[in-house]
Amino acid sequence: MKISLHEPGPSRFALTSEWVHRSGFQAPEGSDGRLAVEWKRPRPCQPRPAARCLSIIVPWDEVIKRKNVELGKVLWVPSPQKGNSIHFDIIYLAADAIVTMHPGARSMGTVLVGEVKLENEQRVFVTWIERPMNDATRLQVEKLRSARVTDSDGNVMKGGMLAFGKVPNPDSDDGTFVGLLLDVTREIEVGDI
Repeated sequence: MKISLHEPGPSRFALTSEWVHRSGFQAPEGSDGRLAVEWKRPRPCQPRPAARCLSIIVPWDEVIKRKNVELGKVLWVPSPQKGNSIHFDIIYLAADAIVTMHPGARSMGTVLVGEVKLENEQRVFVTWIERPMNDATRLQVEKLRSARVTDSDGNVMKGGMLAFGKVPNPDSDDGTFVGLLLDVTREIEVGDI
């Protein structure tokens, strides 16, 4: 999958063309061949110099303990408590914004994953925070986990999936959206269907 947050937009989720060709994937009739979802993302400007454009949500029961842990430039986030999820947020900060910490550090307790400065002088931050799962997210996870997904031969496939979409920007009524990526593992056994 590929996520594009380029200027001037629109922002876009899509399966990569390489994967579509290699796998033989066929999108449902009437859908974009790469299942693209586009949205107008928030842009940082006064009076809101910070704009969250993408959230990646990992529910508490998607986290697994690994025997072999990579070292080096890897940031390991603690497992969330039962009923919670980790939200990784991509936040753009206006070029003229003066800040002493990363977005949400003081007001929400976010933790910094990393930061880059763009050619246009804007800064992009990746932060994480643990949040309780709301009812809408919990229902979406349950729905995705019960989905019957089959391969081209009709065999039920097991494993993980990334669900992606968009929601109205909760910080503004300007017609922008925040992209969402939800990590879900399906637990269906062939005998259960």
